[in-house]
Amino acid sequence: MNKNAILGLTAAALFLLSVFSYQGTQTRAERFERGQKFLSQLNPDNIKQIDIKKGDEEVVLKRNEDQFVVAGHHGYPAKNESVNRFIKDILEIALEKEAGSGESDAAELHTKPGTEENIEITLKSGPETVMVHFSVGKATEDGRGRYLQRFDGNDQNIYLSSKGIFLSTGNDQFLNKEILDIAAEEIASVSAPDFSITTQENQLALNDVPAGKEVNTSELNNVTSALKGLSFEKVYLADDPQVQGLAFTNSVTFNLKDESDYRVTTAVKDNKTYLKISANHKSQRIGVSMEDSEEQLEEKASLLERMNEVQAFNQRHGSWVYELGDFTAKKFTQTKAGLLKDPEKKEKS
Repeated sequence: MNKNAILGLTAAALFLLSVFSYQGTQTRAERFERGQKFLSQLNPDNIKQIDIKKGDEEVVLKRNEDQFVVAGHHGYPAKNESVNRFIKDILEIALEKEAGSGESDAAELHTKPGTEENIEITLKSGPETVMVHFSVGKATEDGRGRYLQRFDGNDQNIYLSSKGIFLSTGNDQFLNKEILDIAAEEIASVSAPDFSITTQENQLALNDVPAGKEVNTSELNNVTSALKGLSFEKVYLADDPQVQGLAFTNSVTFNLKDESDYRVTTAVKDNKTYLKISANHKSQRIGVSMEDSEEQLEEKASLLERMNEVQAFNQRHGSWVYELGDFTAKKFTQTKAGLLKDPEKKEKS
């Protein structure tokens, strides 16, 4: 073969090599681009169930009409903000680089489900329809990224995220623990077994203060603000063996200025306080007349809305028993003696 033929073949081989190299580069570029979203095709509106596994704990969130519930707590409502934050956090995961593939890399980088530091996440559009199945592995030494791997498609490579990933993984972190949020300014009076508080001169005051005593203002404020940000530690179905047989004998009623009220009953067992709560409205029926003025109609509409809120509150909370923290429990088990104190002695000049 002459020299020109050899040069021609060499040039052709180099050309083909460059084409293959270019195509390979293009394929890799289409497959991965730094900064791309890990779940770029995910439509959050289609998510009907979220399964989260970390260690021995498993969280199952299921969409029930317009909200999610925590399946592991008998379908108790989840906090919308917590669920939305979780979905937002996973949607914002961006990728820094490819970091490995295969079982050995998955085990080393803890993207293999069940390994230490691993969080396994499955998003479903139905009970048996998987949208996305992936896991979050260990973090880099500087904490600026975590390793990720998907299992629901053809690309099961391991990637490194461009930022740290911090996700809620416990049932308690998703439960909507707030029961009520009623400010003291909305309360007209409080009735307890051995004391009553009423509105006097536009402020709540303890009735029948005995001679030689004065009101402990701090403790009184704790009682009148008991419904403000009221939340629980644990929740049980009313027929749960843990709370069956409890004697709910202590009752406190908070009467609101809008003529509705909340009745709280508590029981104590093994130094733990449990609460049941119900709402009531003095108006049972609302009559509408053709002679009603626009102002009267607006007032009745507002009243009807409040009555519906009371009904919805009882439907939501009627089946549950709540375990309270010690500080919260004291507000509902307070006695009249605890609301009183000896007058402070004035120093002689």
